[in-house]
Amino acid sequence: LTKVDMASSRPLEVALAVSDLMGFDPDKILKTSARTRIGITELLDSICIRVPPPEQLPDDDGEIVRAKVIDSWFENKRGVIALVRVLSGTLAENDRISIIEPASYDQIIAKGGTAGSGDHKVGKDNFSVQEIGLVMPHRIRTRKLTKGQMGYVIAGLRDPRDARPGSILSLLKTIPTLIGNNMALPPSVSMNHHSVLYASVHPMEGDGFDELFAAVSRLALSDAGLEIQQTAGSGSGGSGGGGAFLGPGLRVGFQGLLHVEVFRQRLEDEFHMEAVVTPPKVPYTIKYLPSQNSYRSADLPTEEVIEDLVDWPPMVQRFKVLEPMVDVRVLAPVEYAGNIMELIKRKRGTKLETKIVDEHTWQITSTMPWADVVTDFHDDLKSTSAGYASFDVSEGNPPQQESTLCKVDIMLNGEVVDPLAFVCHVDVAQTQARRVCEKLQEVLPRQQFVTVIQAKAENKIIASERIRAYRKDVLTKAGKTMGGGDVSRKKKLLEKQKRGKKKQQTTGKVTLSQAAFRAVISRSS
Repeated sequence: LTKVDMASSRPLEVALAVSDLMGFDPDKILKTSARTRIGITELLDSICIRVPPPEQLPDDDGEIVRAKVIDSWFENKRGVIALVRVLSGTLAENDRISIIEPASYDQIIAKGGTAGSGDHKVGKDNFSVQEIGLVMPHRIRTRKLTKGQMGYVIAGLRDPRDARPGSILSLLKTIPTLIGNNMALPPSVSMNHHSVLYASVHPMEGDGFDELFAAVSRLALSDAGLEIQQTAGSGSGGSGGGGAFLGPGLRVGFQGLLHVEVFRQRLEDEFHMEAVVTPPKVPYTIKYLPSQNSYRSADLPTEEVIEDLVDWPPMVQRFKVLEPMVDVRVLAPVEYAGNIMELIKRKRGTKLETKIVDEHTWQITSTMPWADVVTDFHDDLKSTSAGYASFDVSEGNPPQQESTLCKVDIMLNGEVVDPLAFVCHVDVAQTQARRVCEKLQEVLPRQQFVTVIQAKAENKIIASERIRAYRKDVLTKAGKTMGGGDVSRKKKLLEKQKRGKKKQQTTGKVTLSQAAFRAVISRSS
């Protein structure tokens, strides 16, 4: 426990509550304060006593170098910097190294607990160690690392994916001995990230796609969790389905909500680039049902995962929708428990359970649709609890659930804007569509022509709003009245203006900003 020096702290009560919640021994919970240095010595001593030392490799002969990558990051001038722990041997500057990706835990379990030499992947490239040293926390060059030490290695790599956590660095000349004798290598953790959220990223200016693509590509060098998908039609990059309103963009997969926010902030801070990030979408599983009126080929699979709402099946096709579910755990003061439970019910939460943590705090658990969590659940929870509640999510059991959902398209002047589309339950489709239209009416800029905002679901218009056009007085020019007293002349000028505005309505372009997408995200508020 930390911050025990504060006047409002309750270390004894919190220690007992945490021990009941997580099964800890309350006597072993350390009480610390970084500001007043309470318990710092005890904390460091406890780390030395409780944390076991690394195990020695069974076939360590002191000659074969095996250095395990703990982390890696990218710097513009030096490239990839790998943080490694030397398991055996000595790694020094100017050594020629290669990178081995050991068999993962999943592969070892599948093969009965053992891994053969063929299960390890040896990289095709080799590198020369340029610099090596310790991190304390600034880098101190030592020119070599020996068994048991942890430090940094700079070897001219340009892609952090070449030095993933769990990879092994070894000397190029000893690779045949290491692999041929099937010497021990610690298993790696599977790094096959499966994105749980997808969003399109578009430049603010129509001609800024190349700069955006370069920035996102460089950002991906230090963020292996990003999944960048490129499609044809956007020059050197891809298209995120922005259409005429947003233009070309990139479709990016994320690991969670926080990942989206960090990505957007890093794009602005590190590359000084303002980009439009569309509302995150979750993947849905579509199960097609047999139908006489089906336009779907019989050769296609009966089940597919929809990650982009552009691929949502049409109404003429019979299908069922499975949406991802998550288990949500909320910790909040007891006085806000009632409001939080009402919020969870509004978000279609089920299996609602409560547990008393202590006299001040309740734990509320529920199973909720992942799509309702990623929209505005965090903001609503903070508003409901005055900022005191916190929550975390885990994969639901079962991970998917059949629901009656529909896709809602947003149209501007009769043209569908794909990035503004969303999926919701049919019972709240009209309510949320009306709310989105009203918010778009507030945030979209007024034009020289009328902007008609419509929401369409199941081939029906379920909500509509209008943004009035700017009106120019065409009857007055340079302070003089045009047409004099001739009414027919004045009518002719007004009719000409009317025809021009009608033409602009079909050819004019409505500019979308980040505020327009926030309107979709906060549609249930």
